[in-house]
Amino acid sequence: MKPTLENKVAIVTGAGGETGSAIARTLAGAGARVAVNDINPDRAERVAAAIRRDGYETIAMTADIANRFQCVNLIESTREQWGGIDILVNNAEVRPSAPILKMDEWAWQRCFDVNLKGAFFMSQLVGRVMVDENRERGGVIINVGTAIDDDLPPPGLSAYAASKAGLAAFSEACAHEFDRYGIRVYSVEPDTADEVLRLCSEA
Repeated sequence: MKPTLENKVAIVTGAGGETGSAIARTLAGAGARVAVNDINPDRAERVAAAIRRDGYETIAMTADIANRFQCVNLIESTREQWGGIDILVNNAEVRPSAPILKMDEWAWQRCFDVNLKGAFFMSQLVGRVMVDENRERGGVIINVGTAIDDDLPPPGLSAYAASKAGLAAFSEACAHEFDRYGIRVYSVEPDTADEVLRLCSEA
């Protein structure tokens, strides 16, 4: 039986890229109304347009999730459009590539700001909405991790690997703290849109 997300509202961050767009289109195909977020407005609109052509409901939302105020605007605009939020997929990421001896401080910090702080902002803010408004139905938060081996990341990806290791630990903390509110939190590898759908549709 095909999973269904009828009447559910989802936000997918970083949905202009390959992984995010696949997740957004998969959730929309299951009936969810999807807010397609990307820092690049053209990428967000391209994905949203593809979802509309498939006959599903979506909005394109430009926001840098490393900025708390832009996160608030993304969330509030989604609520104004559809009345609530049931699903959050923290997919946005940056992946600077440089050896540790040559890593620029700005690139390191930007990686953590997007990959980890952005997930914190969105999880905290959406979590508050879910706690206040969703009552018995709770919600789902999914953090997209990495397919690389955290124990031995490829040369040049130290910042990315460290940020994703932090995201994995943050996911576990969220799962523990949010469980009492009926909010399920998961961490998944990239390129697993069907797994995201399965987790979102679980009772």
